[in-house]
Amino acid sequence: YSSWGEWSPCSSTCGQGFQERNRLCNNPAPANGGRACGGPSTDSRKCQTGLCPEVPRKTRGSLIGMVNDREFGVSFLEANITDDKEQGSSTLEARLDNIPPAVPLLQVLVSVFTPIYWTTVLQNGAARNGFSFTQGQFRQESQLEFETEILRLTHVARGLDSEGVLLIDIVINGFVPPSLSSSSHLGLQDFDESYVQTGQGQLYSWSSQTHQRAGSPMALRCNHTIVYEGQDERQGPVLQLLKVSGINSVYSMFTLTLDFHITTSLLVPTCPKGFSLDTASYCAEDECALQSPCSHSCNNILGGFTCACPSGFTISAETNTCHIDECSQGSHMCHYNQQCVNTVGTYRCQAKCGPGFKPSATGTSCEVDECQESAVSPCHHKCLNTLGSYRCICHPGYQSSGHRCIDINECMRNVCPAHQQCRNTDGGYQCFDSCPAGMTTAENGVCAIDECQDGSHMCRYSQICQNTVGGYGCVCPRGYRSQGVGLPCLVDECSQTPNPCAHQCRNVPGSFRCLCPPGTLLMGDGRSCAGLERGQIFTNGTRVRARLRPQLVSTLGRPIISRSNGASRITRQSCPVGYTSRDGACVVDECLLKKPCQHKCRNTVGSFHCLCPPGYKLLPNGRSIDECVEQGIQCGLSQMCFNTRGGYQCLDTPCPTSYQSAGRPTCFRPCSLDCAAGGSPLLLQYKLLTLPSGIPPNHNVVRLSAYSESGVLQERTSFTILEQESVTGVTGRVFDIRDEAGRGIIFTRRVLDRPGLMRLKVQATTISEHGRITYQSIFIIYISISAYPY
Repeated sequence: YSSWGEWSPCSSTCGQGFQERNRLCNNPAPANGGRACGGPSTDSRKCQTGLCPEVPRKTRGSLIGMVNDREFGVSFLEANITDDKEQGSSTLEARLDNIPPAVPLLQVLVSVFTPIYWTTVLQNGAARNGFSFTQGQFRQESQLEFETEILRLTHVARGLDSEGVLLIDIVINGFVPPSLSSSSHLGLQDFDESYVQTGQGQLYSWSSQTHQRAGSPMALRCNHTIVYEGQDERQGPVLQLLKVSGINSVYSMFTLTLDFHITTSLLVPTCPKGFSLDTASYCAEDECALQSPCSHSCNNILGGFTCACPSGFTISAETNTCHIDECSQGSHMCHYNQQCVNTVGTYRCQAKCGPGFKPSATGTSCEVDECQESAVSPCHHKCLNTLGSYRCICHPGYQSSGHRCIDINECMRNVCPAHQQCRNTDGGYQCFDSCPAGMTTAENGVCAIDECQDGSHMCRYSQICQNTVGGYGCVCPRGYRSQGVGLPCLVDECSQTPNPCAHQCRNVPGSFRCLCPPGTLLMGDGRSCAGLERGQIFTNGTRVRARLRPQLVSTLGRPIISRSNGASRITRQSCPVGYTSRDGACVVDECLLKKPCQHKCRNTVGSFHCLCPPGYKLLPNGRSIDECVEQGIQCGLSQMCFNTRGGYQCLDTPCPTSYQSAGRPTCFRPCSLDCAAGGSPLLLQYKLLTLPSGIPPNHNVVRLSAYSESGVLQERTSFTILEQESVTGVTGRVFDIRDEAGRGIIFTRRVLDRPGLMRLKVQATTISEHGRITYQSIFIIYISISAYPY
């Protein structure tokens, strides 16, 4: 190992944190299959930069549970609190992520944040916030009562972390009105919440809220019970009033996030109605002793009372008085096939109906249609009426759970191809590419940067961007000529094969012009040049004399004719550049004029033929042969066929001991308890990549993302190259890696000017918010560098 590096900054700005330092296995680096250095490459120690503030200003936590029999997974909560001392109030700005579209109804649940704004609200005068009572450690049980549904929440506050952040976990379970799932606008109104000390380490809180839904009021009653480690004597005011105002919530369908904005202030009133100050200076409630509201028996409950009647009597809900119940006493006059129904001061007889039936409006007969008997269907989706009963049917993509329908998670059934990820939706699913925006999946499954797609290329106007492995190119359509990167393409007739002019071609906008050397003339076809030569010239060995004869002129302005013994002949040396001698005549050599081939060009009569290096074949897209597929290469056990540019290799890709194969190229380490507690990485993946030569330094070639074995993207991940060795050819440290938004970007350190095969071992480490390693995986990457720039 090398010497230890410098200690990193402390992981927390206040309270206790951690520092790390690293060392490299490069003194010397393992070579020729040598083993890695022994011992750890990372060292850590505790650190503390200062004390944290008294009252937390930030909160982090998680929210899990089920709403309307629908489990919405794990949502993460983050909140920031700011104080306005002039107004005597605090503002809470919070965000919940991973909220499925099916449960935006959470936007009415201000009670999710109740313990947060109660704990952190600004203290004024004698008023004391929740942190002064509990020090951030408490348990709160909440019950939310709608018109007919009840929702329960449990908050567990675990104190402050090393950075002074309040940590809280929330579990939610129950039902809310189905109408809240609709897209109708919901207006959150201001309300007051009372907090009263009812005993040592005990607080009781309640509020009555009225919100607006599509212009109609929606009533909501909330009750909270808070338990904490309290002192022997009462601390702070026995009763406090928390005013909640400026409530605003926004749900994003694109990011699946729910943002809240809440303003709170704290006041100190007297004991509320139904409570009185007892001898221990707590607000105690006993309406039965103070008011005697019942005609017979009165039972005191928290914040209210209930009345009871003796046997044979029933209670009147309007007057809380008891009257005789003829039905229970048996003094009624109903027939055997009738049912007695008690009413205030009397009774009535109605038809006695069997299961699945009910009395008619007049009470004289029975009728049934459970699916239509009420405005709200007894079923979640579809209701099918049967004789004396009914049956519930779910929409496609859902499964029945009692009277309710639960969405089927098709992603658990591996419905998407291996190269795509799956996102579960209501009643269905979506398959999407595993590579992020701006990247494409290469033939070997590796995500490569696509400059043509992400818009980072420099091609403009009529140029066409063509993505290549490790880069891109700007080309012009056929028949056009490039003026350079960022400039428009022009039609270039002069570059056509064969050349349209006999001597020299000049491209002009939209056309071309042929030029002739001095002493010659442009012929009528606008392409050929001819000079005038006088003398006794005999052609083809005849005695016919031609006094004036047009001659083919070279680029130097001289005739392409040599004489020997009075006869004319054409030689290879006498042909102009771009022409070659064939059978005594100068013909166009497209290989010299156009250079149309990527590798080698062979001139033919009236045309040309392109040649490729071994392992390549001429294709419209110019790709090399994939021997692994076309030749059906079968490598040995624990090996993969690696198609390189111009050949192939069988590479060893074994799964280490204690790992299991998940199908090439992935190995995983099975675990049952705390899988993230350290030890060996949970996942090992092999990646194969081929690159052309000539890629410049500091060029991004691969972007890595860490996923768990269940396909969950691991955020807060850092990447480190543990090993980099040359298998063949190129030597030295060719590649490096940097972290970027939780991904690892592999880039070139120098120009790729030598062919060879490199092997990289990259470790991905996911760190929790508290500096704990939660996940590790290993990438073994083979990178083949071609001898050619294609």
